[in-house]
This record gives sequence, C-alpha cells and structure tokens, in this order.
Amino acid sequence: MIEYNVGIIGAGWIAGVIADMLQNLNGICAYAIASRDEEKAKKFAEEHKVEKYYGSYEALLADEEVEMVYIATVNSNHAELAKMCIDAGKAVFVEKPISYNAKTTEDLLKYAEEKGIFCGEAMWLRYNPLMNLVVDQLKKHIIGDVRSVTANIGYNLAGRERLLKPELAGGALLDLGIYPITAVFMIMGGPPTNVVAEPMITTTGVDAYSTIYMRYPQGRAALVTNTMTTNLDNKIIIYGTHGRIEIDNVNNPKLVTIYGSDGKSRGEMKPQNDEYTGYEYEFKAAREAAIVGKKETKEYSVADTIELYHFTDAIRYTWNLPFPLPEEPEKKTKEQNDSDTANV
Repeated sequence: MIEYNVGIIGAGWIAGVIADMLQNLNGICAYAIASRDEEKAKKFAEEHKVEKYYGSYEALLADEEVEMVYIATVNSNHAELAKMCIDAGKAVFVEKPISYNAKTTEDLLKYAEEKGIFCGEAMWLRYNPLMNLVVDQLKKHIIGDVRSVTANIGYNLAGRERLLKPELAGGALLDLGIYPITAVFMIMGGPPTNVVAEPMITTTGVDAYSTIYMRYPQGRAALVTNTMTTNLDNKIIIYGTHGRIEIDNVNNPKLVTIYGSDGKSRGEMKPQNDEYTGYEYEFKAAREAAIVGKKETKEYSVADTIELYHFTDAIRYTWNLPFPLPEEPEKKTKEQNDSDTANV
C-alpha cells in the first residue's frame, strides 16, 4: 500500500504518541517533524523513526512529499498554523482544541472550505467505534429513554506550565473538559438548553476545576466534572428508563457495560481486537476525507466542531475568563462583573 505522508508540527508529548501510532498503521506514516528548535526536531525524528526533520515550520510545509500536516503545538496558535498549512496546499488535522474560541474556529474552517483544503479537529472521541456504537444503541432504546448522564475527567497536570497560561489558551476546560462535553453532546444529540457552570480559578487566571450542569428538554440533564488538579475515574454513566450504561473511559472507551432496570449486567461491548491505540480511527477518517476532496469527515462535521466552541465560549465568558488573544472580549472589571452577577 502506498504510504500517505503526514508531517507533524510540534515535538511535544502528544506528537510523539501520534508519531508512534502512525508508524504502526498501514497506508499512513509519520514522514516529517518540524520544531522551531532543530535539535529537538532531530532528537524527535531519531526517537520516533521519522524520516525527515526540520528546524522551521515553513521548511516542512515546503516539502512536496508532505500530504497532510498534524498540528500539535500550544492551543493559542493552532488556527494560525493551520492557515499556514492551507496556504501551502496541505490538508491539515489539528489537535484539539482546533482553536481557542468559536470565532477563530469558524474563520479557519471557512477559510479551508474556500481554499478547497481539508481541515479537521483531532477529537478522537468522535471517531471511537465503541462510543459511536453506544450512541447507535441508545437510538434503539437499549436502556429505554435516556434521562441523565454523568461524565467526568481529571488528571493531575500540575507540571504542565502551558495549561496555567491564559496567553497560551490554557485551563482545564479546553484541554480536558471538551471530552466529557463532547460525550454528552453525542449522547444527548447536541448542546443543552440551559447551563450552570461553577469553576475554581488559578492565580494565573485559568480554570483548574469545574462542574457543569446541563439541562435538556423533558427534564433530561447531564453533569460534567472536569479538573487538571487531581485524578478522577474518567467514567461516563448513562441512565435510562430501563437501565444504565457505564463507559470506562471518557477519553478512549475500552469497555462498555450495560445494566438492566434490575441492576444486573446484561452484557459488555469492547473494541475490535485489532485496535492499536484508539488514535488510528481519526487519522484514517481524515486521510480518507482529504484524499477524496471532502471538507469534513462523516464522524465529525464542521457544524459540530463550531458548536462545541460556542458552548465553551459561553462558559468561559460567564466565568469572566477571556484569553488575551485576538477575537476575544475584554476581561470585565470587578465592578462590571459584580454588576452582571447582581442582575442575573
């Protein structure tokens, strides 16, 4: 099979995970790595068996053998770098979050459409076969009508400095919280009608912990817990009128257990035996879309992508946590914020 060459921009931890995964896939390979530090790029290439390395992003984009670029840099420059890739005529797959707000996300995806280039977000939960099987089974009323969902995610990420910096679009919501939020959107069929969200804010001005209560029509609801300060069980539980479903991992489901209304297990669902890491599904889908000239994948539409960031924007702005970045509102003064709170 002819290899589809992926160039990687950014030489951090997730880039290494993706490079190793791509080297084990048929038909796709991690062909090149670019970092602004050439020595770092060289070391990455040696460790992950990547053929080419570059000391600038521009040099990678000038390589005619690169067919798709995977962006794995800090959140704040995802959209800017994606536009560079589009201008170079390269399909681009951006590590989540695709950008830090809905406006820059929408602008980027519109730009890609105008240029006729595929641009997508690497939100692996959307592509996970087991998660999509659960959604399909819920539509068939496997546990009756869904009434409520709980989903949480938590890791102790105290050592990751980028997450503490507003100028890098840090915080738990965009780095972690979008996983359980995405899970709820998939299960419930979209965003809620009402939201109550309470954060814990760091001294640097980003969210470290939050609970998000999401109300849906007919009395349905979801509760999301999200933190970068401690480890949680990272589970999803879906409650229906005739039972419940427990999913072991909101990031990358490996085990789904179905319970009847009597509380007894009615069976389990697991991934296919040939699954490698879980990241392979999103890259296979992105490659297919790019090769055939589609602007989105069947698993994750442009509209769904933008919808997610309208939701996270609304939460952050309610918390008065805009980033000091383009297309963000100004941070309210204490007096303005107190006045808004009093008028709620």
